[in-house]
Amino acid sequence: MIEILENQIKNDKLSNAYIFESKNSSYNLDKALEFSKSVFNNFGINTKLEENSDFEIIEKDDKEKNISIKTIRLLIKDMYLRPSNGKIKIYIIKDSENLSIESSNALLKSIEEAKDYIILIFTTNNAYSLLKTIRSRCQIISFKSQIENEFVDREKLSYILSEIISGNFSFYYKNKDFFSKAKDYKEELFVEILNFFNNLIKLKYYKNNAKENKKVLFYLRKIENLPFDSIDRIIRKAEQITKGFKNNANFDMAVENFLIFIYREGRNIESSRDKL
Repeated sequence: MIEILENQIKNDKLSNAYIFESKNSSYNLDKALEFSKSVFNNFGINTKLEENSDFEIIEKDDKEKNISIKTIRLLIKDMYLRPSNGKIKIYIIKDSENLSIESSNALLKSIEEAKDYIILIFTTNNAYSLLKTIRSRCQIISFKSQIENEFVDREKLSYILSEIISGNFSFYYKNKDFFSKAKDYKEELFVEILNFFNNLIKLKYYKNNAKENKKVLFYLRKIENLPFDSIDRIIRKAEQITKGFKNNANFDMAVENFLIFIYREGRNIESSRDKL
């Protein structure tokens, strides 16, 4: 949990409404759950969240396009009831970009008039998808810069990529868990993959301009002889896969196909050496 939230809990300076923002829905929910648990614990309430009658997650029904006005009206009605623990109630509105205009407007007055014992947490992939009037009444906590570093081990990823390009495809099977864990953060994973190959270009043609730590530089240098055409094809392939995720492409298949692709491109290292 980020320092600003920890300090608010510690100093009892909690807001009535928060927006937790990053492009990853699962990450936002995880952080909202972590924050909720810490708040309850600070009040001496150690009940598991799933058993806590003063905690609720509001989300869109799979059969509906938006979070319905009926759902929001039930939430508002519940907000007027005092917490059974006598201290605090927390509601998470998951993926709140799915709120309709009608639902958002209904919530607005409740945020303005929220009792001290109420905390509302809106999770969203874009804070600006919420009404300006709601945003102005919430504390926005953005995890955009934090999420990549927290979930993608750049050194290990660099190691795996360099090994596969060097001809060791079995290294993928030995590290399948690494990619399985990244499944919920697939866009961040491919951002790091693109960064790796863009840095390979910098190292190859601009020498010391690749801004990386020593371990990552070591793995980059290991495949420095990969021809530019191969690097370019790999980058275009990674970009193509990233676009495919927006159309719900299968993650496991996409990763395996990509790694087979870079393994084949890696053969060009040997052919480029033969020409020297």
